[in-house]
Amino acid sequence: MINNIGYVFLAAALAVSLYGVVVPHLGVVRNNWNLVRSAQFATILNLLLVLGASAVLMRGFLMDDFSIRFVWQNSSTDLPLGYKIAAFWGGMDGSLLFWELVLAGFAAVVAYSYQRSNREIIPYVIVVLNIIQVFLLFLLTTYSNPLGLQAPIPLEGRGLNPLLQHPSMAAHPPLLYLGYIGFSVPFAFAIASLIRGKLDNAWVVTTRRWTLFAWYSLIVGQMLGGQWAYEELGWGGYWGWDPVENAALMPWLTGTAFLHSIMLQEKRNMMKVWNVALIIITFSLSILGTFIVRSGVLNSVHAFARSEIGPAFLIFIALVMVASFYLMFLRIKLLESRHTAERLLSKESTFLLNNLFLVGIAFTVFLGTVFPLIAEAVRGTKLSIQAPFFNTIIGPLGVALLALLGLCTLIAWRHSNARALLRNLRLPLGVAVAAAALMALLGLRHPGALLVFSIAAFTSTVLVSDYLRSVLARARQQRQSLLSAAGDTIMRNQQRFGGLVIHLGVVFLFVGLTGNLLNSERILTLTLNQPVRVEHYTLLFKGMKEEQVRNARLRAAEIEVYRDGEFLETLRPARSFYPTQPDPLTEVAIRRTLAEDLYLVLASENAGGTVTIRARINPLVIWAWFAFPLFSVGVVAALLYRPRRLEAPETPKGLGYA
Repeated sequence: MINNIGYVFLAAALAVSLYGVVVPHLGVVRNNWNLVRSAQFATILNLLLVLGASAVLMRGFLMDDFSIRFVWQNSSTDLPLGYKIAAFWGGMDGSLLFWELVLAGFAAVVAYSYQRSNREIIPYVIVVLNIIQVFLLFLLTTYSNPLGLQAPIPLEGRGLNPLLQHPSMAAHPPLLYLGYIGFSVPFAFAIASLIRGKLDNAWVVTTRRWTLFAWYSLIVGQMLGGQWAYEELGWGGYWGWDPVENAALMPWLTGTAFLHSIMLQEKRNMMKVWNVALIIITFSLSILGTFIVRSGVLNSVHAFARSEIGPAFLIFIALVMVASFYLMFLRIKLLESRHTAERLLSKESTFLLNNLFLVGIAFTVFLGTVFPLIAEAVRGTKLSIQAPFFNTIIGPLGVALLALLGLCTLIAWRHSNARALLRNLRLPLGVAVAAAALMALLGLRHPGALLVFSIAAFTSTVLVSDYLRSVLARARQQRQSLLSAAGDTIMRNQQRFGGLVIHLGVVFLFVGLTGNLLNSERILTLTLNQPVRVEHYTLLFKGMKEEQVRNARLRAAEIEVYRDGEFLETLRPARSFYPTQPDPLTEVAIRRTLAEDLYLVLASENAGGTVTIRARINPLVIWAWFAFPLFSVGVVAALLYRPRRLEAPETPKGLGYA
């Protein structure tokens, strides 16, 4: 009975969302704010209804109610509590409900927060957000119902995919959803501004924090996904240009370009057309990512099975892009910028170049991801584009972007003096040359790694020295201590400081990624108590050990690790056996240091008591993970910044059209 109530909640939410699509427009046409206010309350009611449906599904997981087909497919009685909760978004239908739940929450926050501000465009912001919800709720009540029942009722469930039973995977999907859905808000504001013809920078200022939040959620979600792949899949890497990985990367890249270009609109009233186009593309790429995951058209360890809702997402993407760009072209004259980049040697020009690199990388990823689909549709042959394609094109673009990141910091707005720029370049260039020379002396011979490390040294020197110059200048001008000046410099320009810290995180990320050029791997057969050398490590196999960990039985090889005769630790690469999974899974063992990871995989147990181990040395991996706290600090600082508005053109009074 209660499960049927959950479905009723979803059907009611669909009706309420339809109300939220129609009524705000009537409020505008009739100049009746009460109608708009009723739609705002309806948006909040919609959240309560979706929460009710979600609570019913969560109850099914917590109480092992296998009468719900989705619970039976993704849970079991022996599943730990944390993973029963994570199973909510562990399958296609539940993840779609989670998507709608988050979107309903965001829409309710927007409707409540902007009751008195943005009065001219908020009715159509509500309309756009409800149109998206109507689409999702239609799928949930037809093709993808997570509350569907079955009979007879099984005594046991199939269990959550063991690959997903990892802490990173419990948080990775929700963070990606927060990122995907977070871009819905600036998209809705942009479309509402186009409809109303109110195209000053108000929508950019209003949604800046939403964009930052979405951007941060996507990058953290991708990093956690990389950590999951590194620790759970046993292949030794954390990014493989998988289609679903690419699906998350594309909106993050265009979202990054959008975050940079809106600064030009805020400060110089430039790039209005570009910003509207970017947010349309970013939102569309977010929906495309959902299509790739849920359609089953591309093979991926992350993707769900082939389903009927794939074509629906494809049609929705097409409608969104056609309608959005049609609106943009209707308002193209209102989007004309007041200013252009005055000189080639200016921060405006470097921002434009930055955007071109980011969009170029995003287009390359898009092409490599969807081309196999196009080839199969046209020629009927299955193709697969592998990592070398992406690395060959994106590698040089990424390195150029890293160098531009440092160069842009040194260049002034409007026009930069060439002589002053060369003077400021002396220190970072000197540090870059010194870093390359030091690496070469230490034995590094890989030209690509030397190049990236020298550019990373250049960019980090620019970022740190830029902050220190600001601190010293403030200390002199205000006659403050260096510590006081350092704090005031941060508090008086949170956006600049936040950007600096985020860019330092990007440098750390590049350093960590470059370690992939230097890794090595060996396949070893270990005999009991017989030491084996792996580069500067000695491995000593001490036997097999079996233990129960949560709902899995682990059979691990105990391997003592030594370096220069000194014992470091015991690593336990293992194979795990789950009651609901017929085949064993790999459980890697990792020794982490600042310089490198020792990565061990138990390949097999052999006759005669020996084991076969795959041993990898992965340099600098932890440097990529260090980017996470830097991104976090930088985003918090940037969120504290309150941007000013440019002068807005006169707009019609009241709600009605002029």
